Amino acid sequence: MSNMVIDGLRVHYEQVGRGPDVLLIHGWASSWRMWARSMSRLAAAGYRATAIDLIGFGESDKPEDGWYTLGNFTRYVRSFAAQLGLTQPAIVGHSMGGTLALSLALEIDPSALVVAAPVVTGELGLSVHLLLTSPAARRLFGWMRQQGFFSAIGARRMPAAPGLMRDPVRRRNQEDLQKTTVNAVIGSLRTVVGSNLQDQLSLIDAPTLVMIADGDVVRPEHAVEMFRLLPHAQLAVLPGTDHMTLVQRADWQISMIEAFLDAAMPNPAFRYPDAR
Repeated sequence: MSNMVIDGLRVHYEQVGRGPDVLLIHGWASSWRMWARSMSRLAAAGYRATAIDLIGFGESDKPEDGWYTLGNFTRYVRSFAAQLGLTQPAIVGHSMGGTLALSLALEIDPSALVVAAPVVTGELGLSVHLLLTSPAARRLFGWMRQQGFFSAIGARRMPAAPGLMRDPVRRRNQEDLQKTTVNAVIGSLRTVVGSNLQDQLSLIDAPTLVMIADGDVVRPEHAVEMFRLLPHAQLAVLPGTDHMTLVQRADWQISMIEAFLDAAMPNPAFRYPDAR
């Protein structure tokens, strides 16, 4: 377990391998553990894989309500990469992590991007989007803040029941949820639905692989539009898959990621002949 402190907040991360850098960013209410198997595969293929626990999640610190903005997340991950010496890393992100990867790519020059089901327009499935962004929802959140709701219970851990889950991926998701707080879960979700990067996608010059499930809560048509707007993009639509099974099919996903990185980045086996 490795940690660093940035502006007074502890950031946890894990790193394995030797070679060109790949930075992996988890999604909403998750942790670095979603990438554990992928990291082993990347290390075996000759990459140095680094997975971060975003602020608010996993073993990283959980600040109060108000911290969770896309700007803060981007600033912290950028500082994290700089302090760790990740020079022009490839960046891989899922869901909210994909949104953050795109935001980072607007500020740094990654060697490659892989974004799985990123939220780019702020729109999720219709019911989820209305629940979080409707005038009634905004009034409710405003009233809750005025009443001190987030101050009173925001630091409490989220309820979860990992022991009831037989599937190891679902159990891990519940364990990760149990480690986060009300502030982190609500604040980061509001950040995702309140962000829109679509008009800036044409500024991203890195080769990009866009991955989307055909049954995703992130609308597949938005991924198609993203593919159209990014200057150097490839698109992979995974059939018979939804937002969470996209993560569960790690072997399928990492095979595509490896192939894309091998084509986009310097050959790690050539640079590091003892890496395999």
